[in-house]
Amino acid sequence: MKKTAFFILFSIPFLLFSSGCWNSRELGELGIAVALGIDKEGEQFVATVQLVNSGEISNLQGSGTRAPVVIYQEKGKTIFEAIRKLTTTAPRKTFYPHLRVLVIGEELAREGFSKSLDLLVRDQEMRPDFYILIAKNSKASDVLSIIPPVEKIPAQDMFSKLETSQDVWAPTLGVTLGELIEDLVVSGKQPVISGIEILGDYNSGKMMENLQSSDPPSRLKFTSFSVFQMDKLQGWLSVDESKGVNYINGNVKSTIVVVPCPNGENGHVSIELLRTNQKRKSDVKANHPEVSLSLKAEGNIGEISCSADLTKQKSIKDLEKLTEADIKDVMMQSIKVAQKEYKLDIFGFGLDVHRSNPKYWKTVKNNWDEKFSTMTVNIDVEVSIRKFGKRTNSFISELEGS
Repeated sequence: MKKTAFFILFSIPFLLFSSGCWNSRELGELGIAVALGIDKEGEQFVATVQLVNSGEISNLQGSGTRAPVVIYQEKGKTIFEAIRKLTTTAPRKTFYPHLRVLVIGEELAREGFSKSLDLLVRDQEMRPDFYILIAKNSKASDVLSIIPPVEKIPAQDMFSKLETSQDVWAPTLGVTLGELIEDLVVSGKQPVISGIEILGDYNSGKMMENLQSSDPPSRLKFTSFSVFQMDKLQGWLSVDESKGVNYINGNVKSTIVVVPCPNGENGHVSIELLRTNQKRKSDVKANHPEVSLSLKAEGNIGEISCSADLTKQKSIKDLEKLTEADIKDVMMQSIKVAQKEYKLDIFGFGLDVHRSNPKYWKTVKNNWDEKFSTMTVNIDVEVSIRKFGKRTNSFISELEGS
């Protein structure tokens, strides 16, 4: 007992002096990276890092005369080499756990970007929850150089806009590094990634005046989905086709569907979808795969520009049918372009076939995209309109009746 007590007393000073994180670093010694861009020039990778200028994002210390972020760029035979070379220009060692977005230039995306991702998956500092974006018609470095007018930190601006867009609009989707790697390595689904492009004058967008202007000459805008075969960019979908992909994959939380007024009246009605529920079932008939999609949606009347009588059940039913037809048409558009133009399964139908018919899947997995291009897809859409806002009929009917 005495030996045990002596051992405990002897150990306490040692534990006090040896406690703490062995690899901890002071915040002042680090450069916080919030965005990373990857491009290719010849045989070299180009790494562009967006570091937070901590003095300028603080309300107490910010002078307003310096940019809230600083861009550093280096080249290397590998991404790791390019990032380490940043220490020759950046004043601090770059710290990546707070990374919000990774932007890949379109030229590199068409060549194939998988080799540039190995470091991001392997490095213990990298968290896999940042979003991946493709710079449409530009380099990643150009996108990261634009200073947005609202958010002080451009990376946070991109991150927030993407999350808002995917929640309330639907043609975009935040794809994290972990999700992208899963799509790349699994059989039966090809990746789609949201695109981002520069609107307006790129050179003006790099200046502080772009941050201070109420009508900035340059902005960043999220576009539609980019379509990949493995890690190589094949092309771009339209906004409607991208929304159709999200309908089919069950990723639509809320969006707006605009349909013509019922009974042939001039004008349009905006239906706000508030929730959707997607189900799908695959089958194989006569050695031919097919999938049946069922989508149920609930929505409200958001806007109406005609005198349709919404107190009548027939008017509501007509609007529901028009909305159902619009959603089904958008879904069919995305299926048609995937099957006929790209011949790539961007919906994961192959995963459904694998789960439901594993024996059949073994015979087709090596040429699944070819099988997908001719498979039968059945779609059923059911829409329920629940609410009409503060009033039932539009005041337009009162104007026309006066």
